[in-house]
Amino acid sequence: MTEQLPIIVILGPLLAAILSAFAAWFRPKWSHPLVVLGLAVSCAAALKLVFIVAGEGAQNYWLGGWGNQAHDYVVGIQITVDSLNTLLLAAVSGIALLTALYAKRLVDAELAGRQRYFYALFSLLVTGLLGIGITGDIFNLYVFMEIAALSSYVLIACGKGRAYMAAFNYLIMGTMGACLYLLGVGFIFVKTGTLNIDDVSTLLPALGQAQALFVGFVLILLGAWAKMAFFPFHGWLPNAYAHAPTASAAVLAPLATKVAVYAMLRIMVTVYSIDYILDSPGIQSVVLLLSSIAIVVGSFFSLTQTNLKLIACYFVVSEIGYMVGGAWLANGPGLTGAMYHVVADAAMTSALFMAVGCIVYRLGQAQLNDLQGAFFKMPVTMAAFVVTMAALIGVPPTCGFFSKWYLIQGAAQAGVWHFVAALLLSSLVKAIILFRIVEIGYNRVPHPAVEGNPAIPRNEAPLSMLIPTVAMALGLIALGLATSPLVNTIISKALPDGLAP
Repeated sequence: MTEQLPIIVILGPLLAAILSAFAAWFRPKWSHPLVVLGLAVSCAAALKLVFIVAGEGAQNYWLGGWGNQAHDYVVGIQITVDSLNTLLLAAVSGIALLTALYAKRLVDAELAGRQRYFYALFSLLVTGLLGIGITGDIFNLYVFMEIAALSSYVLIACGKGRAYMAAFNYLIMGTMGACLYLLGVGFIFVKTGTLNIDDVSTLLPALGQAQALFVGFVLILLGAWAKMAFFPFHGWLPNAYAHAPTASAAVLAPLATKVAVYAMLRIMVTVYSIDYILDSPGIQSVVLLLSSIAIVVGSFFSLTQTNLKLIACYFVVSEIGYMVGGAWLANGPGLTGAMYHVVADAAMTSALFMAVGCIVYRLGQAQLNDLQGAFFKMPVTMAAFVVTMAALIGVPPTCGFFSKWYLIQGAAQAGVWHFVAALLLSSLVKAIILFRIVEIGYNRVPHPAVEGNPAIPRNEAPLSMLIPTVAMALGLIALGLATSPLVNTIISKALPDGLAP
């Protein structure tokens, strides 16, 4: 049975999406339980694979049972679970499961009368994201990328106000990114004659610095950057996630951009190689500079916002700079930090958007001035919010501290001090924002513990939202405490030979 686990990771949410769509016609109440069941199966399979990969190494699965056993070239479609993607698959399926449990009350409140196909699209989105993470074929990565993208456009357009225009802007940028990626894949196919990632990685070293391969590499990078909203392609993201329904943003913000970062890492580490990156020092310097700018721009724009959703969105823009910069440091600590931060930031962003969703559900607004007394009205939610912000700042023992430690170590080792400065500045800005929120939510109302001040009634979010939010916030601490075994048993094995974390 264990040999079927890789395909079960994808089939769980895919079948749930199909069944949920049919159920929406005949038994609408079944849609949500079906999606939760499919994601639970996928999450269980992904978690099991983490332990299998840690103990036995990479697991390959050939769809239909036909691979390259009788040929000198690959004729089947391969999916692979290895040290580079096993933690991502567990994170995507686990966060999606918690978000599905969390989202029901939000969907009923924000999409009343329009929630018919939300859960099917939600599950289809997760299918696409898991497919990107698990495929062993660079063309099928594009196919899964478009499955996820098409679902994303609709999930965003379900919102009110400017949601349609935000979704349209995302569609334009996403289509451009997909076209660039596909053109890059075409250049690789012309030179190698195969689309299988393992075969391409074997053939590329013999082809040297062929111009077609270089052009393909640049096109794929540009496509991935457009998909992940890396500076200067970030303009679509804040409006898209801020105007999307809160439930849509809660799954898109933590997962979509991180999976795009993983796709970039897969192309860099497995398809081409770190040596290829080091042989292109001009590009490396430019990307590291853009990463520092992305961190600074995202941080300062978040500092100027008065809406919690927009603040969280600009945090995402900033964090993308962390991961891209860490990858392009192209040394052991930098790559370790980037790989670890993909999972850590997915968890941090999920906890952040869950906490914001709880606030929006109860207070009806996401403006900072509406948070007056929030620490007394919603103490559990705000405690989870503070823990999440501490992780984003990089306070130990949360996961955010350890990922930043590796990134700073890698930047110092490479002598890229502007990246170090950007990381430290970003943490400072996030701390300022946290202090501002604490001042508004705690100090701007009469303290109920002082004699004569009126009591402030508590009005927490429903338990179906509160429990996943608290669980995700506590998970940030658990993930931080588990850093050493995760790095030593899994992430270190994903690093190229000769690089130590």
